[in-house]
Amino acid sequence: MNDNITVQPLPYKARQRTFTLLVALFVVALPFLYLYATGYRFDFRKPTQLISTGGLYLAVERTGAEIYIDNELVRQTRTFRKAFYAQNIDVGTHRVHVQKEGYHTWVKELPVSKHLVTEAEAFNLPLVPYVRVIAELTTATGTPVVRTPLLFASSTQPVLVSTTTPTSTLTRNQEFRSLITHFVTPTSTATTTRTAATSSSVSPVLTPEATSTVFSNDVQLARNGEDLYATWIGSFETMPYYYCAEDFPPYSSEAATTTIELEEIDVEDALAIHPVQGLAPGTPCSPTIRIDRKWQTVHDFDLYPGSTDIVLVVLDDGIYAVEIDDRAWQNVQPVLLGTGLKMYLENGNLYVYDGHTIYQVLLDMELAII
Repeated sequence: MNDNITVQPLPYKARQRTFTLLVALFVVALPFLYLYATGYRFDFRKPTQLISTGGLYLAVERTGAEIYIDNELVRQTRTFRKAFYAQNIDVGTHRVHVQKEGYHTWVKELPVSKHLVTEAEAFNLPLVPYVRVIAELTTATGTPVVRTPLLFASSTQPVLVSTTTPTSTLTRNQEFRSLITHFVTPTSTATTTRTAATSSSVSPVLTPEATSTVFSNDVQLARNGEDLYATWIGSFETMPYYYCAEDFPPYSSEAATTTIELEEIDVEDALAIHPVQGLAPGTPCSPTIRIDRKWQTVHDFDLYPGSTDIVLVVLDDGIYAVEIDDRAWQNVQPVLLGTGLKMYLENGNLYVYDGHTIYQVLLDMELAII
């Protein structure tokens, strides 16, 4: 028996036929691969028709938030992975909402165009705000002492409620004395310029003459009559699409939907698949959006710390976060409710004064708990 078994190569003609077959398969598949890569899908309900699809890139700030597209749960965010790209979405209007227990729900109707990525940024503020109470007086151990009911919020530290003011046993809070000057000192400043979405060295002083114009990262906030407007003053190429987005039909639950593919990828990878929706150069555009003020008086305003897409507004019944993006509508969520409130921003920190007590609003409750 011969143990030296060798494998003989295929005959030349067999190799030639195999190569020709593989080349033919590649040539036949190439158009289909191109159509798939550019966003076309075969609709099995309409065998004679290819359908165009688009994508949706959604940024979410909360860990553990649930993302729904057309009322279908597509993903729950995880730590360090809070932005997702959904592809193979039918062209048309889709409803997206992001929810998490203990937080306000963000809901948006967004148009999806063929071969394009629609961008959106969701935000979810806590139903019960977390605050650090800064009272005028404290005990010897540093516990804040208040004489009036606190605003509806959850305090991160114990608070002593007293109906009297035994100043001999209490200590005056130096932090309160330093911050209160920003709420009571008059000013003639009417314009505040910021190089980032935090306060600069020129602090806005919230007296009856509140800041009338704010600039930050190519965004201008300014009053016009009773209304507040956000205007993009940067370059056309870097302008967020929603400033001059075209009108689109409202969402219909009866509209046809397709299977959604959701991937955890970076913006650069999403752009490699489809370009982000935008305006063609030279398109007529007036990049100004009116901010929803809930038909109340705007007493003060500023950009939300760390964002150029969300505005903080002081209204009659509280302080609200309002998104500039007005596609379909603007999401409005309360930051802290109460009448006669004033706010002050410093280094990304939000301080609120109710006439008696100062509160530092902890906007990121997840970090506050940690």
